[in-house]
Amino acid sequence: MSSAETVTSIFDLDGVLTREDTMASLVSSSLAACPGRLVAASAPFLLAQAAPPDGALRPAMNRAIVSLALRGMTRRTYESLAVATGHAMARRTTVVEQAVARCRSAGLHGPTVVATASEETLARAFLDGLGLRGIPLAASRLDFTRRGPRLSAHNVGQAKVAAVRAMGFVPEQAVLYTDSASDIPLARVARRTVTVNAARRSSSRLAAVANEITHERWT
Repeated sequence: MSSAETVTSIFDLDGVLTREDTMASLVSSSLAACPGRLVAASAPFLLAQAAPPDGALRPAMNRAIVSLALRGMTRRTYESLAVATGHAMARRTTVVEQAVARCRSAGLHGPTVVATASEETLARAFLDGLGLRGIPLAASRLDFTRRGPRLSAHNVGQAKVAAVRAMGFVPEQAVLYTDSASDIPLARVARRTVTVNAARRSSSRLAAVANEITHERWT
C-alpha cells in the first residue's frame, strides 16, 4: 500500500471499545468512599447529563466532578487507582470484542490511534489490559496540585483533533470509529466515519457533518 493510499484509523474509547465510561467508573468508586462529595457531585452530574454532548457545558461539569472526586489525592494514589480500574474494566463483559479486534487489525495495517476524553493513565491501563499495548493513545491529562489532581488537558471536541494532529496522524486520511456527537469536529474532517453502537440522536448528528458514514452494531 502506498503512502497516498494509507488509511489512518482513529478509535474513540468509551462507547466503542467498551460500553462503559472509564473515567466515570473511576470517579464513582472514589465518590462512593466519601458520601459528602457524592452529594456535592449530584448537581454537576445532572447538568452534565442534560447537556448536549458536543457543547461546552458537559465537559465543564465533567471537569468539576473529576476535581471534586479526586480532591486531595497524590499522584501515586491516583495512578494506583487508575491502573487497577483500567485493568479491571478490561476484564469485564462490557468490552466490545468486535471493536477491540478491529482496532488490533487496524494497528497491523496502518497508522492507528485511540483518541479519548478519558484520562491517560486510566485509558492506557485499559488498553494494555485488552492487549492493545502498542496502540498509540491521545487522552486527557491531569496536573497534581496541593489540593489534588485537576484536568489540565481535556481531550474532547476540537482539542481531540489537535491532539491527533500533534501526534503526527492525519485526520483527513482517517476512518473514525465513534459513538458520540462530541466527535463531530473529527467527523467533519475524517475521510469516513463509522458509528459504533451509537444512539439515534448521535448517529443523526454525526451523519449531518460526516463526509461518508456507516453505522455498525457490534458486540
